Amino acid sequence: MAIRYIMSAYLKPEQARALQQAIADGSFGAGFPYGDLREVLYDARVDDDGRVRWIEVCYCRAAYGVAMKEELPFFQPYFTAIDVADARDPRGCKGYPHCYECDCTRKKKLPGRPFMDVLDDVAAGRWQTADVVRREPRWLGWKGKVTAQEARLNAANGHGPGAGSSA
Repeated sequence: MAIRYIMSAYLKPEQARALQQAIADGSFGAGFPYGDLREVLYDARVDDDGRVRWIEVCYCRAAYGVAMKEELPFFQPYFTAIDVADARDPRGCKGYPHCYECDCTRKKKLPGRPFMDVLDDVAAGRWQTADVVRREPRWLGWKGKVTAQEARLNAANGHGPGAGSSA
């Protein structure tokens, strides 16, 4: 079943130019078999504290028990402190192929500046980022409900019970 996720993370400032180049030349997400990962970054927004947020559609939880399993390796070289949260109650999702036609998150407006503008500013040294939190991904699920596999990953990544509870 496809679920929409609200992703959040911090850009690794030292990777801003590399990400900017990878987006420009198309190498960001190269090899990902399910679409162009750059598209979600074009719609991403950045809060005043530097947290980047975007919405993803993913089928990994149904296949692997872990949301965003296939996408994370593409984001992790450039982002840290990645949080994966269900954008809505997954019990209401119809799954593939309905997710792409579903408007459950289309009206959701993420706050902040466009990510691509901030990326340009960081790469040019015009955006001063605070000390970026460095940590492994964390699964938050829906209202704290995560799969058993996600709970194990949270524990392995040093995230305590507050990261979500097994559903």
